Amino acid sequence: MKDNFIFRTATIKDLNDVLRLNFELFKLEDKKYDKTLNRNWTYREGKKFFRKRILWKKSFMEVVEYKGKTVGYLCGEIFKGIPWRQKAVYAELDNMFVEGKYRGKKLGTKLVKDFLNWCKKKKVGYVEVVASFSNKNAIGFYNRSGFKDYALILETKISKK
Repeated sequence: MKDNFIFRTATIKDLNDVLRLNFELFKLEDKKYDKTLNRNWTYREGKKFFRKRILWKKSFMEVVEYKGKTVGYLCGEIFKGIPWRQKAVYAELDNMFVEGKYRGKKLGTKLVKDFLNWCKKKKVGYVEVVASFSNKNAIGFYNRSGFKDYALILETKISKK
């Protein structure tokens, strides 16, 4: 990775850039993997969601800049344990996106590494991430980052809207 990429904790001034990148993530996911996504979410509910993640101490928000432009981000948080699993501190890598022309430069790897290091400092026991089943690139990336298959969510559509 070249030294001209800057990784830093997101501030409220980064909110619009994070929303822009999240909207790109939703467009990509909708186009290739998940037709049920609500593209309006980013600039409606998403604005409040990301604002909270930037300001909340139990959240992790990091951005990556290149030549003064935000080109990627990672959002994660600590959450209460899963009732049917052993007591531990859990975290979720909520979402992450790196603009296409900056992929393959290990930016996502660094974002995940920073998040996992933050989780260690917060004494998190388990970290989860959800990826669309057909997004083999994302699944492979997360596997290479140390995530292992744990659960499989099955779904069926029973009505039309």
